[in-house]
Order: sequence, then C-alpha cells, then structure tokens
Amino acid sequence: MLQSIRDKAQGWFAWLIVALISVPFALWGIQEYLGVGAEPVVASVNERDITEREFDYNYNRFRMSLRQQLGDSYSYDLFQESKLRADVLNSMVRDELVLQAADGMGVRVGDNLVRGTIFGMPGFQVNGQFDTAAYERGLRQRSYSPAEFQEEIRQALMTDQVTRAITGSEIVTERELEEMIRLREQKRELSYLLLPAADFIQSGEIDEAEISTYYAANQGQFMAPERVRVDYIELKMDQVSEGVGADEEALKDFFEERQGEYTTLEQRRASHILIAVEGESEEAEKAALEKLQDAMERLQAGEDFAAVAKDVSQDPGSAEQGGDLGLVEAGMMDIAFDKALFATGKGEISEPVRTDFGFHLIKVTEIIAGSEKSFEDVREEVLAAYQANEAEGIFHKYAERLVDLSYENAGTLEPAADALGLKVTTSDWLTRADADKLPGSAKAINSAFSEDVISAGNNSELIEISHDHVVVLRVHEHEMSAVRPLEQVRDDIIAALQQQQGKRLAKETGDSLLARLRQGESLEQVTSNLTHKLEQPVSVGRSGSKLPPTITRRLFSMPRPDGDNAVYGHAVLGNGDFALIVLHKVEDGSLAAKDEKALLSLRVSQARAQGRDTLEHFMQYLHNKAEVTIRQSQESYTP
Repeated sequence: MLQSIRDKAQGWFAWLIVALISVPFALWGIQEYLGVGAEPVVASVNERDITEREFDYNYNRFRMSLRQQLGDSYSYDLFQESKLRADVLNSMVRDELVLQAADGMGVRVGDNLVRGTIFGMPGFQVNGQFDTAAYERGLRQRSYSPAEFQEEIRQALMTDQVTRAITGSEIVTERELEEMIRLREQKRELSYLLLPAADFIQSGEIDEAEISTYYAANQGQFMAPERVRVDYIELKMDQVSEGVGADEEALKDFFEERQGEYTTLEQRRASHILIAVEGESEEAEKAALEKLQDAMERLQAGEDFAAVAKDVSQDPGSAEQGGDLGLVEAGMMDIAFDKALFATGKGEISEPVRTDFGFHLIKVTEIIAGSEKSFEDVREEVLAAYQANEAEGIFHKYAERLVDLSYENAGTLEPAADALGLKVTTSDWLTRADADKLPGSAKAINSAFSEDVISAGNNSELIEISHDHVVVLRVHEHEMSAVRPLEQVRDDIIAALQQQQGKRLAKETGDSLLARLRQGESLEQVTSNLTHKLEQPVSVGRSGSKLPPTITRRLFSMPRPDGDNAVYGHAVLGNGDFALIVLHKVEDGSLAAKDEKALLSLRVSQARAQGRDTLEHFMQYLHNKAEVTIRQSQESYTP
C-alpha cells in the first residue's frame, strides 16, 4: 500500500511541488475567534483526549458516507443513533490505540511521504495535477489547518503500516487449506418441514387480564422517548454579506494590499536529467558526477535532450516524458535548481546543479513572461474578495454579540434576535434520533438534551456548525420518557399475544413430530396427516442456498448420519416458524477438485481472514493494557 502511495507521487519534482504546500488558514472556527475555553472531551486513551470536535467531525463524515452509499434509500431513522455514535467512537479509540502502538514501535512517516500522499489525492487535483486552490478549499470545508491535515495523514499512514504488517503476516499451510476446503465446500442433503407460526394463531378474544399482565410485564416496549421542542437562532455568513457595499477608494486600498494575488509570475517549461547520488561518500558523489558528465558529452555530440533524459535520468516521474517538468514558477523548486533554471536562456542547457536529490542538467524549453493586472482588469474579483472579507468580519462581530446577549439573557432568545435582526425559529417535537432535523445535526441535538439547557433552562452555548454558520438554542417544551397509556398500545399487545400463541403451538407441534421420529416412526408416517408440505431432499452448501439462514446454520451443526440412518433436528426461525430438519447424507469438499487458480484465491482469502483475526487479538491486547475512559454518555461503547 505504501509503495502504491509512493508510485502515485513519483519523482523529485512532485516532492518539491508538494513541499511548498502552505495554505494560509484564516478561518480557524468561530470558537477560537471568540476565545472560548478548552473543548469538551468525549473519551481518553491513556493520556490522549478525543475531543467533541473530533468526534462530531468523524460522526458527521460517517453519516455523509452512509447517505452517499445509500442514495435515495437513506433515511436518518434507518439507523439507531446511539449505535452509530458508539461505532464511530469505537473506531476512533481503535485508531488511537494503534497509533500509540505504532509510535511505541518506532514507526515513523516522513514529510515526503505525507506530502506525496496529499499530492496524489484526487480531491486536490485538477486535470490530473495537484491544485493549490482545490487543496485550500478542501481544508476549509473540513475546518482544518494545513498542519492539522498533514498530521492526520501522517497518523493514518502510521496506523496503516502497523495494521497491514499484522494482517499481511499470515500464511496458510497445505493441511490448513485441505481442511478448509473439506468444510467450506461440504454439501449436505436434507428434507425439511416448515410449520409457520402464523398458521397456528387461533381466532377468538384475548382475555383482558392477559392483556393487562403483558402490559405490566413489558412496559419497556411501550416507552415514548424523551422529546423536546426548541427555539433557536441561526446565524449564517450569507445573512450578513448581502448588505456589504464598497466605495472605489476602499476597493483600491484593498487591491493595493493584495496586489500580489493579481500578479502572474514568469513561468518556464523545463526538462532535466537527474543522476542520483547513492550514499554520502565522496566516491558516490564522484560516480554520480561522472554519469552526468557522460550525459553532457552525448548532448554536446548532438543527441536529443529528451532521448538522453529518457535513457539515463533517474527521476521516475519525468524520465519517460523526456525529462519534462512542465511549467515552473520562481520559488517552486529547490533553491539551487531554481536559481539555475531562471539564469538559463530559452533552448540552453545549464551547468551541473547539485540538490538533495543528486546532480541535474536543466534545459529551458519555453518562457512565458509574467504580468501585473491593473485594478480595472480585476475590479469584479477585488469586489467579491472585499465583500467576503468584510462579511467575515461582520459575521464574527454578530457571533460575538450573539454569545453575549444569549448569555446575559439566559432565559430567552428574544433580546438577541431583536438586537441582531434575526428570527427565533421553533422546531417540531424532536427525540435524540432527530439530529438531522436541527441545524448542526448531532452537535445541536446533543446541546438540546444537555443538562444545562433542559434542567437549568438556559440558552445553549454558541454551536459552531461550520466556519460560517452558528446556532444558539433553548428548550421551548420538554417531555420526559414515559410509558404510553394501555389504550394506545392495546392493539400492539393483542398482536404480540397472538404471535406468542402461534409460536408456542407451532413449536409444540414440531416437538411432537420430532419425538415420534426419534422413537422410530418413519418420515412418511409422521407427515402423512399434515397439511404442510415436506420439502423433498435437496443438496446444499454452506452458502448460496435459498434456505433460510437459520435452517442452514442448524443443518451444518448436526452430526453426520451413521450409514443410511438419517439424523433429525429442528430450528426455530426468527419469526417463530418451526423447521423440522432431516439430514440424509454429508459429502466433504475435495482439494483435488480445485484448480490452481481457485486454490490460490482460497489461500489468499484465508490468509486475509486469519490476518483479520490476528489483528482483532492484537487490538484486544492493546485495549486490555490501555486506560480507556469514556468521558461523556456513550452507553453503547464496547471495546
């Protein structure tokens, strides 16, 4: 995997370009702008805290991934909120455990690999090339600084090295492969009789006492969830940007301050021949220089630069293109390379240049002069940038004022709304599973159900949805979780009691039939008076059959028949249906029946499965010796 990453970012030029990734990150988030204190912590792994911000980001990203995968089939209610949150937290804890283990093992990932990985990410490319603007947009959308993002990539590469080393270390012996095929390819012949529970439901009234007893014993099934209605104020950047104007003097001043942004630098298309220095000794340096001298002599003799580069250059990223590096601006290269490039005329070849990568010969094939745009040329761009800059400042001031007013008037949002010209919106009834019905998703719903907001009746703290979107909320109305009245759930109880009856009678009938078979009666005798059909013998494997999975699992757990004597068993399906199973014979899978390609595929898949098992044991070991603390309510968390 790491090699494939390197392959995507081959060549010294790629590394140099990526080394220059340095995007100003002004939008640090409104919380930092306002000087709010330390972030809440949801969990800690040894001494490393997992913050609420990290958790919310990963949770929302997971939700977005589900939405993209399921498309129109996606519904927020499709998944249990607490289960998803626990899954995300589990994943974050596991990642942190592996990261700490990797650090303890001395696993390191260099800057070049980190930058090369970023350089190869499709989301940061335009027409197959890394694009700084796309990179900047991507970081802004993720609310990351470049340093934060690069550190996340570094950590991901570290954990990847460890997990791949573990999962890729397993081998499968010939004996293991033979045993696996014997069991995996095994076929079993069965007949079965299915007794649907629904066929055994008897008509008639359900006794009131039975209904009351069921209601009293199963009140947990009839709980209405805790719910709230909330009032909230929503502040977005675009709400304050509409009225931002600008006079010509202000625009010109803004242009002068940022004139470099509207200047096109001189560009040069360059090709090069690189001879790497293998080691740090003088002998290695001399050997590389001699190889470069040979290349120079070929060029002086009239050979084509591209042909020589393709033949001898040791830069895998450009050699096949005849050494072509594309268009380069001043400051993009190593200092020595940059200096030589811009001192060489069009069509000329430089003297040997030494960089950290080795010795180079540089040929300039094209020069595109730089230019400065006038204010008139870029007035519309300047206006848009000026308005965005002004809107950001106004937005921050509004957000700061919103914090002050909602704190000073903790029992109402009206003063803040009136002072800022914003609207107080009241939601419908919401449960903890309704995160997508409030701005800010999980972050907002967590705040709505927090102790300070519900019990104390205070306005929430400022909830940062994104760098240009914030919310403050308070509870409008609150209802605790409570048992629904009997009359509301009577029909549900009657249906449940009828289902219980059907399941019980189906099992009693099935158990009776099974007992008769085991006492020596024939299959024909036992089933002759039944209206339900006995399915004729069919041979099935462990997977791919049309049988209900419960029947298949039970079938393959039954003992082998002794000669012609069938083995009898049963399975109760999830809906209460009773399946009477008759196992006639077993046929093991054979290693000889598999061709080499199939055997190789099985060996690889089994090695991967064993690798995953080893990784799980490793994870359990890490967890057992670590100190993992869940700081906030994550009831479903499991190591």
